[in-house]
Amino acid sequence: MSQAARTEIQTLYRSYLRLVRDWPADKVRPNRDMKQILATRVEETFKQPLENENAPFDIDDAKKQLAALDMLLNNSFMTKYPLSDKILQPAGNPKYYSGLISSLEATKDSKKGPLARLFGSSQASVGP
Repeated sequence: MSQAARTEIQTLYRSYLRLVRDWPADKVRPNRDMKQILATRVEETFKQPLENENAPFDIDDAKKQLAALDMLLNNSFMTKYPLSDKILQPAGNPKYYSGLISSLEATKDSKKGPLARLFGSSQASVGP
């Protein structure tokens, strides 16, 4: 492997590490956190080419994957293809997504009880 290719791989590796650092942690599914999966995958993918000169490494494919992950991280598709109100407020249950978002935000607050997290309320009363 030439010195130029090795330098390019190292630059890509640093770019992937920055992306993993900036990737948000998934508090809803801590056992299946994309950030952890990306970190493991980056280490596995770049370990061999940086340690072994003869290990195969597709630089173009790594650049394409980095660009795709970067677009996901920056919400490029959300701004390019915004969702309409018809999708966000379906006729059958118009408050479904707003309730879902409020319940996800409630899980961030560990002080709230399970009913409050489920219904997005600051107080959940039980009883008559």
